[in-house]
Amino acid sequence: MMIVKGQKINQETVEWFTNYILRQKEPFTVHEMKVKAIEEDVPRAIARRFVERLFQKLRKAGKIRFAAGYWLVVGA
Repeated sequence: MMIVKGQKINQETVEWFTNYILRQKEPFTVHEMKVKAIEEDVPRAIARRFVERLFQKLRKAGKIRFAAGYWLVVGA
């Protein structure tokens, strides 16, 4: 479970969304992932912060990187 701005995001959503990000073959933006998060029932008010926190964790783990305005999956 992840808590974003006082709201709980269930573990299944966090895992599904993490796997969705890591399956990307093309570069992507925060906005694209925010829209997808909203579609996956993450509340609109916290969707951007949720995506930013996931990106931060994945970047620190070396799984994604930022280049030329886009996020890329390392090794994709």
